[in-house]
Amino acid sequence: MKHYSVLQVNEETDNARYIMFSSYELVKKMGITLTLDMYKKVYEGDIEEAENTAETLDAIFVKLNVGRKPEDYKGHSLSVSDIIVMDGKYYYVNGIGYVEVKFKPNTPKTILIFNERTMKRERKNFKTEDEANAYYERKKSRVTLACEPSERVFSYVNEWGNRMLVQKMY
Repeated sequence: MKHYSVLQVNEETDNARYIMFSSYELVKKMGITLTLDMYKKVYEGDIEEAENTAETLDAIFVKLNVGRKPEDYKGHSLSVSDIIVMDGKYYYVNGIGYVEVKFKPNTPKTILIFNERTMKRERKNFKTEDEANAYYERKKSRVTLACEPSERVFSYVNEWGNRMLVQKMY
């Protein structure tokens, strides 16, 4: 038996509408760099190993597209732009066949806190955008804002009278 996972584009990801159901070549032509944080896991299972990797991938494709899907399958039918993870490798489901892709490590989501008086910067790195957004909103709710905040930046005066700028860097 061969263990595998299926990843599908997270619809809340930037560029999701351009990636979903697009061939690998088109995604590259659009200049989009695929990262693992653009995907969410929708299924994990086992399948009989075939003669080679391509045949095993085809068997997974058939299993998730023909007849009833497994009850714990949480995605749409396996389609172009989905990723099959098997043996530590990532296979992009392409128009015809599969393309092995290598993902760069997820880049941290950074919030920069800048002290305008001392000109010192502090960087806070988060693994996910949700964690970074939660920190940003929590920080914003605990201070008296110096001006109207935007979606990416706000400023406040700290307890020593220094104006602080907080900015999302993602």
